[in-house]
Parts: sequence; C-alpha cells; structure tokens
Amino acid sequence: MKKRAYSYLISVGMSIIFLFLNCILDSSKLTVFASEPQDGQITVENEYVIPDGFGWCTYYVVVATNNTGKDISISADFVAYGKNGNELSKVHDYSDAVKKDQKFILYGQFKNTDIGDGASYKYSFDFSETDNCTYTSVDVDAVKEGGCIQVSATNYSEHDIQGVGVRTVFLNGKKAVGFDVVNIADVGYTFHGGSSNSQVIGLSSGTYDNYILTYTSAGNGEVLDF
Repeated sequence: MKKRAYSYLISVGMSIIFLFLNCILDSSKLTVFASEPQDGQITVENEYVIPDGFGWCTYYVVVATNNTGKDISISADFVAYGKNGNELSKVHDYSDAVKKDQKFILYGQFKNTDIGDGASYKYSFDFSETDNCTYTSVDVDAVKEGGCIQVSATNYSEHDIQGVGVRTVFLNGKKAVGFDVVNIADVGYTFHGGSSNSQVIGLSSGTYDNYILTYTSAGNGEVLDF
C-alpha cells in the first residue's frame, strides 16, 4: 500500500447500461437548452427531465460517455431558467473518476419551490485526466424483481473503498418515469475488501419496462496498489 501526504479519492469508473429502446427526451413538452459536448470528447446520449413523484423536486439527468481516450474526473453545473430567461436555480454534480469509453450519469436536483414554472435547463461540464480509476476491483449485478431492481456489488480487492454509487433512470417506452440514486456499502460509505452487499432501487418509479444504470465507487483517501 502506498500513501501520499494528502488524500485522494479513488473511484471506480465502470458502468453498465440496460437499454432496449433508443430513448430520447420528449422535447414537445419541454424546451431544453443543453450544452454542446466539448470537442466531441464527452458524448451526451440522452437527457431527461424527471419529477421525483412526490412533488418535492425535479431531476435533470444527463447520460453520457467518456470518449476522451483517458480516465477522467468530471463535474457539471446545472442551471434552471424561467420563461423570461432569468436564472432560477443552480446546482452541481460530479464523478471522481470515469473510465475511458464508459457511460456515466450526472444530474441536477432542483427543488420545485425554487424553479416554479421553470421552462428550460442548461448544463456545462468541466473535466480533467485522473489516474484514480480502479473499476476492476468492483463487480455490480442488477436483477429485476417485481416492481423494483435489486443491485448487488462485490469489492474484489483487499482494501476498503467507498461505497458503490448507483444511478438509474427508469423508462416506460421512450419516457423517463423515475430516477433513483443509492449507495452500496457495509457501514455508511465504507465498503470492505472482499465484501458483497445489495440495495433495492425503483420502489417509487411506477410502471417501467427498461432502465439505464451506471455506477462508480471511490477509495478511502489513500492511493492503493490494486
């Protein structure tokens, strides 16, 4: 094991995608102003506006692929605008490491009380190369059981890492009907080496027939040899 003078997050940049239809945002119901991919390096494949089902918040979800040819850390700013173009709310999201050629999800979570009748959204990416991807140490499996999905993860390394962060878009035909985020760990955000655990997602997503699932995980502040 190697340690540095300061802590690094070590992320698992692997993702899996379950997609049986070519799903697109229904732009007839919402005007969306989204950022263009940076030099084609980040390919945005789908964008979704998804109510939480409880009337509390709205998610703006971006499904993208890292085509930079390198492992990267990436962050995104999401901004909601009113009908007159005024900025209503700005939120932030990030992933510590995304493996080259892998899919990932970034999202903005907006409180409905902040955006009101917000009619459009915009986002921008900021990314840089990282050497902290260790996705080969984690395996993730997803099985649909009734109206939900059981996601299982195993940490095959000898080291404790942060829990596996799972992000999932639920689809009914071409329409996104739900979004869920869970962390798979043993205690809090600690996922012990050699451990397996699971979580259930999609309990409040209603009726869906397809889903898109990505995951990442991070280390516990040390640079480790895997």
